[in-house]
Amino acid sequence: MFDRELVFKALDGSLFVISPNVANILFSYRQIGTSSPESAGVLIGERRDTHIILKDLSEPSKFDIRSRFMVDRISKHHQKTVDEAFKKSNGELHYLGEWHTHPEDVPNPSITDYTSWHKNLKSDLPLVLIIVGRTHFWVGKKIKNNLEVLKQI
Repeated sequence: MFDRELVFKALDGSLFVISPNVANILFSYRQIGTSSPESAGVLIGERRDTHIILKDLSEPSKFDIRSRFMVDRISKHHQKTVDEAFKKSNGELHYLGEWHTHPEDVPNPSITDYTSWHKNLKSDLPLVLIIVGRTHFWVGKKIKNNLEVLKQI
């Protein structure tokens, strides 16, 4: 598994860093089996100037709606996880974006993903989006209405 940080770079030179423990949790939700359902959650971490450090996340809840090609995070547990992280960190850890899985080796966003992100994710600060595939991560950064694919370095 992952024993070091995963680092992604944006065109403006800003970095997005995933801690090893979070990368391992994300990887554990890969849709390996033919009936493995999609999983999803929210991303939690800190902003350091233009850089974003992913330190925690919410994991799927038994109340979320999950199937092979769809997931709907309806559980309040995701917001509660963000609120608890913010409180425990004295305001250092914040909501950073969303993650979900796709049943493909090298994932790419679907039309549904793009539509949902543009409709539902509104922020003056950059947000990060992760799709976990069976062998690779897709990572994007949403700034207002623009979405940039980040490159792993």
